[in-house]
Amino acid sequence: MKQLMLSFHGDYPPPEILASVRRGDTVSFCLFTHSNVVSPAQLYDLTSAIYAAAAEGGHLPPLIGIDQEGGQLMAVQQGATELPGNMALGATRSPELAEKAGAILGRELLAMGVNLNFAPSLDLNTNPANPVIGIRSFGEDPELVAALGVAFIQGMQAEGVLATAKHFPGHGDTQQDSHLSMPVVVHTIQRTTAVELTPFRAAVEAKVGAIMSAHILFTAYDSDNPATLSNAVLDGLLRHDMGYQGLIITDAMDMHAVAQYGHLESVQAALKAGADLVMLGHIPDQFQLGQEVAHLTNTASLQRIEATQRQVRTERPPLSVVGSREHQHIAQAIADRSITLVKDTHHRIPLQLGADELVSVISIAPLNLTPADTSAGVRVALVDAIRRRHSLVQSIEIPYHAPDSHIRAALEASQHSKTVIVGTINADNDPSQAALVRALVERGQQPIVVALRTPYDIRAFPMIDTYLCAYGIRGVTTEAVARVLFGEIEATGVLPCHIPME
Repeated sequence: MKQLMLSFHGDYPPPEILASVRRGDTVSFCLFTHSNVVSPAQLYDLTSAIYAAAAEGGHLPPLIGIDQEGGQLMAVQQGATELPGNMALGATRSPELAEKAGAILGRELLAMGVNLNFAPSLDLNTNPANPVIGIRSFGEDPELVAALGVAFIQGMQAEGVLATAKHFPGHGDTQQDSHLSMPVVVHTIQRTTAVELTPFRAAVEAKVGAIMSAHILFTAYDSDNPATLSNAVLDGLLRHDMGYQGLIITDAMDMHAVAQYGHLESVQAALKAGADLVMLGHIPDQFQLGQEVAHLTNTASLQRIEATQRQVRTERPPLSVVGSREHQHIAQAIADRSITLVKDTHHRIPLQLGADELVSVISIAPLNLTPADTSAGVRVALVDAIRRRHSLVQSIEIPYHAPDSHIRAALEASQHSKTVIVGTINADNDPSQAALVRALVERGQQPIVVALRTPYDIRAFPMIDTYLCAYGIRGVTTEAVARVLFGEIEATGVLPCHIPME
């Protein structure tokens, strides 16, 4: 069934996958970081095998997609350029840099044989309690997100990789993660049209290659079915009202919000609703499922899929572009422009350190806070960046939701430091980080706090006097933070979303 986007386990396609491609039965794949990615060279070999099987059968190149957003979600990390991510781009306010970021992702993915990227997220991060979007969003302003999203899309598609605008009609104003539950949005049609749909309308006008549906119930359009399973949303709103003619791809169908209906039932409903490609994710027995839904094949969808396959650029850049010096330079430029100084009451930045002054750097061990996250594979290198500029630095790391014993140990280790720098990660949802920062303040150390994920952490400790937002933990971001701390560059970033201080 050509409308199913298959997945498989392994760093090389299994024989049954290649045979299906050779027959022309399977024309699209979603690759996953833990299932399929070891290195850029290995990924090149994997995709090459799929393309070769299609050519042997006399078929068009299959669509091979992956989540390479930059920042928080990067399926390919080993050797690929680690871009700061969307919210960092939002802080730069620069469509030019957004276009360059899209171009880098497109160029590197095409070199590895990936021709479809599930990016960018055009969700508006209007809800600080959103557990799954956060820094994956360019910000909360519809026009800013539209401008940066279009630039990102154009940069990527100019390099021959199809972009995917997601998660339609918008996952920004939710307090649930659709991997785990069913988010419900109760905004009126008027509000959704004026706010959430603005970036998607811009993407449609920019001829984005694909749009991904959200597993979210938008009651104003369909009070019974999430967008992925709703004909009113996919065919009515997106196709008819907005005039979109490209591919409609579902989010992964193993996510709880739709999987709760049953795998067969939800896939059937998505096809009936108007999805062109149904991403199966990690659903088992995918070939069998394809046979059970074959009768729902949609001719118009097959035509759109084939038209998209014909757009695929078959000539790849050399693999040497992946992680190249030029790309790293641009990633650093984005990070440098993104750092935002929210508060510096006593003008402590740039730092004025004595040669024999001990600086304590406290950081949070990164972890995946949502299934749409690859942070656990990143080492926070803030202390390394600071050590390159000051010799007496001690590193203290505590876990997310640290037990009291870890907080006491961190406080004891840092008690003799005049300068304490704390890199927080979603501290507004972690009482242990809040307790640490508050204890430092109470004993008169007044830490410099750097929010390394969402910008809302200051809500947990509003009494601090120096607060920066960095929007990520990648190496270029921590280097940019150190450059700001030591006065090598100014913090020119602008908050992409306001911080409500209840």
